[in-house]
Amino acid sequence: MKLNPKIIQVAADAAIPLMGFFLWEWSLYFILLFYLLDLLASEIIAHLSARKIHEYNGQKKRELKQAMISMMLFVVTLFVVHVFVAVAVPGIDFKKEALAFWSYEDMGIAQGYVLIPLVLFVAIQRYRMEFLMRGKFRTVQSSIFWQQHFKMYFMLIGGVGLALGIAHFVLVPELAYVLAAVVSTTAYTLYFKPD
Repeated sequence: MKLNPKIIQVAADAAIPLMGFFLWEWSLYFILLFYLLDLLASEIIAHLSARKIHEYNGQKKRELKQAMISMMLFVVTLFVVHVFVAVAVPGIDFKKEALAFWSYEDMGIAQGYVLIPLVLFVAIQRYRMEFLMRGKFRTVQSSIFWQQHFKMYFMLIGGVGLALGIAHFVLVPELAYVLAAVVSTTAYTLYFKPD
């Protein structure tokens, strides 16, 4: 029986934050930093993909407007996530938590030195296997590519906004937010993310 690579990807993507929470005692902010790191890698790959689409289609003028909107949406997402965490985890010290995330050691080495290159490496491998090797750049129109990318950001910002609204009125355990993040990213990958 051959396993679907997308199912394997979804399982791996869900396993890391869950293992982080249950085995390594990662906080909600640690897990959100992991997701933001993955989002940064996706943002870089989106720009590489758009560039490849333009090169293939022989377009001399790159869509600077879409690239700028994408970067702006990334910054807005960073902001909204941090506002959410400030409300959901009162008294959090972001600088201290970010340094703790970077310097967290499980096997004798700070995870920042391993995790960042690993996330970027995985993103580049996905880009090569799913976008370049499958020739996706030949069939995807630039405008549709950016629409799908922006849709991902709008769904993400909307989801975090909803969580922010809930956190503002109701005290919810961190586990519930972690599970919501894992379930929503899994659902997005399975049902909304383009193949």
